[in-house]
Amino acid sequence: MLREICIFIIMFLTLHEDAFPASMSLADARKLLYERSDMLKASTANVESKEYTSNSLRWLHGPRIALEGQELWGETRIDIHKRVSTPLGEMPVDMEENYNFSGPRASITGTLPIITGGKIEATQKIARYQVDEARAKQRNTYIDQDIKLIGRYFGLQLATSIENLRADTLKMKNEELARAVKFEREGMISPVERMSVKVARDKAEREHLKARNAVKTAKLELQRLIRTESIGTLTTPLFVLNCAPHTMEYWVEIALNNNPRIAMIESQIQQANQGVEISKSSWFPQIFGFGEYSFIRHYQTAIEPSWLLGLGASLTLWDSTDRVATYRSARANLREARAMHADIRNQIQTATETAWLNVQNAREQYFLTASEVGLAQENLDLKRQGFGEGLYTSLDVTQAWDQLLEAEVGRRMAAYQFVVNYATLYAIAGQMDDFMKFNERKKLILEK
Repeated sequence: MLREICIFIIMFLTLHEDAFPASMSLADARKLLYERSDMLKASTANVESKEYTSNSLRWLHGPRIALEGQELWGETRIDIHKRVSTPLGEMPVDMEENYNFSGPRASITGTLPIITGGKIEATQKIARYQVDEARAKQRNTYIDQDIKLIGRYFGLQLATSIENLRADTLKMKNEELARAVKFEREGMISPVERMSVKVARDKAEREHLKARNAVKTAKLELQRLIRTESIGTLTTPLFVLNCAPHTMEYWVEIALNNNPRIAMIESQIQQANQGVEISKSSWFPQIFGFGEYSFIRHYQTAIEPSWLLGLGASLTLWDSTDRVATYRSARANLREARAMHADIRNQIQTATETAWLNVQNAREQYFLTASEVGLAQENLDLKRQGFGEGLYTSLDVTQAWDQLLEAEVGRRMAAYQFVVNYATLYAIAGQMDDFMKFNERKKLILEK
C-alpha cells in the first residue's frame, strides 16, 4: 500500500511540476503571464472581434439577394367602356368585372450597389484601421503587463535581498549582544554599554520583521499577477549595465517610430479621415442595379412581371439629418485626432527622456554606493576590533554597521531603479522583446 502511495505522489508531482516550480526566471514568469493574464486574453479577443468585423464588410460591393414571400388579399374592378373599329364598322366594347388577385407570392430579389459616393470604400477602410488600432492596443497591453511583471519580479528580488541583509544584521547583532554580555561579566564594559547593544539588537529584529513582511507582500503580488500559487526561487538577478546606454536621441527616435500608442492614434486619424468621406458621400447620387424573379405566377395580375431587371438612381434633396452639421462634426473629429497625435508624440518624447535620465542617475548611484560599501565595511571591521579592545563604544559599532547597511540597501535600490527604468525605456520604445534578452549580454553587473 505504501509503495502505491509513493508512486502516486511521484506521478502527481511529475504531472504538476509546473504548478510548483523549484525556481523561476523572468522568462518563465513572462510565459505564465502571457498564458494566464485576463487583460491579454481581453486584448486578443478585441483584435479577433475587429478582424471578424472587417471580414464581414469585404463584400459590401457585392449584391444583396433575398428570398421573399407574401400572402395578399384584395381585388380590383375592371371597368371598360369604349368603341373599337372593325371591318364591319365601329362596335361597342363593354366590360365590367371584379378581378380577385388574392393569393401567395414568392420571389427572389437582388440589389447591387454600383456608385455610392465612396461610402462603401470608406466603411471598409474604417474597419481595417480599427483592426490596426486593436493590434496596436494589444501591443500596448502586452507592454503594460511586461512592465508590471518586471516591477513585481524585481521588486520581490529587492525585498528578498533586503530581508537577507536584515537577517544578517540581526545575526550580527545577536553576536554583538552575546559579546557585550560576556564583556560586562568580565568588567570590560558597563551595563549601560550592554543595554545600548541590546537596544540596537531589538531594532534590528523589528527591521527584519518589516523586511520579511515586505517579502510576503511582494511575493503575493507577483503570484496574483501570474496566477500561480507558488513561484519558487527567483533566478534572474538585479543588474546594472557596465557601460553607458545609447544616447537619449537614439531612444527618442526609436520610441517615436515604434511606440504602440502613436500607432493607435495614427489609426484613429485614418478612421476620422474616412468618417469625413462618409459624411461627404451623402451629397452624391447613389446608383444601383436591381432584379426580381417570381416563382408563383398563378395569382399574378396581368401587369405583374414574371421577372425584371433594372437600374436605379437616387439623389437625396432633403434629409432629416443636417448633412452640413454631420460633415462639420466629422472634420472636428479629424482635428481632434490630429491634436491628440501631436500631444501623444510629445508625451512619448518626454517619457523617453525622463526614463533615460533616470537610467543614468540609477547607474551613477549604483557605482557610488558600491564604492561606499567597501569603505563602510572597512570602517565596521575597524570599529568592531576596537570595541573588543575598549577603543570604541557599542554606539560606534552600531553607527558603523548602520552605515554599511545603508550603503548595501542603497546599492540594491539603485540596481532596482536601474532595471525598472531601463525596462521602461525599452517599453516606451516598443522593444520589450529586446529587453528580455538582457541576460544574454556580457556587459552586465549582476546584483545578488
